[in-house]
Amino acid sequence: MDFDAKKPSHIFALVILVVAFAMVILLPIYSFFNAPLSIDSTQIEVASGLFRMIVEIIALLIQILLVAIGIFIIVPFIWYFLVNKLSFKEILFRIKLRKEGMDMAIFWGIVSMVSMFAILFVIGIILTLYGVDLDESSNIADLEQLFSLPSIFLIVAFQPIGEEIFFRGFLLDKINAMAGRETAIVLTSILFGMAHLTYGNIYPAILTGILGLILAYMVLKTKNLVTAIVAHIFFNVASVTLYIIGQSFMP
Repeated sequence: MDFDAKKPSHIFALVILVVAFAMVILLPIYSFFNAPLSIDSTQIEVASGLFRMIVEIIALLIQILLVAIGIFIIVPFIWYFLVNKLSFKEILFRIKLRKEGMDMAIFWGIVSMVSMFAILFVIGIILTLYGVDLDESSNIADLEQLFSLPSIFLIVAFQPIGEEIFFRGFLLDKINAMAGRETAIVLTSILFGMAHLTYGNIYPAILTGILGLILAYMVLKTKNLVTAIVAHIFFNVASVTLYIIGQSFMP
């Protein structure tokens, strides 16, 4: 193991990683069991157009710069740089982010996306039979309260890049090295699901965790993180598009 508690740079990397875990995992757990993060839609609706735009820009910058880039991308790179002493090129190799076999990675990404929709369709039927409201399994309606449609598409298309680097790149690499392939797939999927408890109910976390199993397996199968990135982006964009189309038919 490369970590050395006697080295200040390693302690710094550990502190940064712990803070990232607290924000990505512990905060959603806290909000799930206490007061879920929510938006007062009434106040937003009566706010002026300028105020709404300012709030949206600030929220968008936080989501993209702090979460997607700061936590999901920069934190793993800090660990690899300071603790593992890897170069940028070596880091990309470790997280399986590579140009080789790009065509097959995209192909398997599309296959994975279709598989994800198929599995969710079956799960949706089962949940419906048990009387579960499927509207509770999505957070798109919550995003609509704060973000405009272009911003929503920007978030769901960009954030998967960071999430894949963090969960299926960094964490999958580390857990796989310590505990093996199967454990890495399961643990990263559980953590991925827990990170989505922010939505305030259990169903998004469970469904996201199941999708995480598929994404982790495909990354190890294809040895290319691009597979998961493509699948994740296409899935998100398609989900939002289908949601909007569905809403257009609502009375």
